[in-house]
Amino acid sequence: MIGRLAEGLPPNHLPDERPVLMAPRLIELCFQTAGLWEIGQTGRLGLPWRVESVSTLRSAEAAQGRVMAVVQPRSDGSFDAKVVDQKGHLLVNLAGYRTAETPVAVGGGVLARLRSALG
Repeated sequence: MIGRLAEGLPPNHLPDERPVLMAPRLIELCFQTAGLWEIGQTGRLGLPWRVESVSTLRSAEAAQGRVMAVVQPRSDGSFDAKVVDQKGHLLVNLAGYRTAETPVAVGGGVLARLRSALG
């Protein structure tokens, strides 16, 4: 599953000149992309529960062109993800992402449209 980061987003945090240690929007892109895959495949809506490891290798500001998360499900139900820019530079590497199921059901019409869009 591939998710693309929206362009023209407002500042990540305020004041925006303060540094951050990780790349919160890029990590969230991994979570959102994995979440769409999970809903489309299982109908299950999950929230972030745990991550085995995450590394930020480049900032979003250093990205060249579009930024995308490439998410792969593991056989144990967790996900691995890489965030890359259009030139193929690795920005974030996330391993072993798991979700916790919410009591919120994904509606039939929404689920059908999502599954149709995912092919």
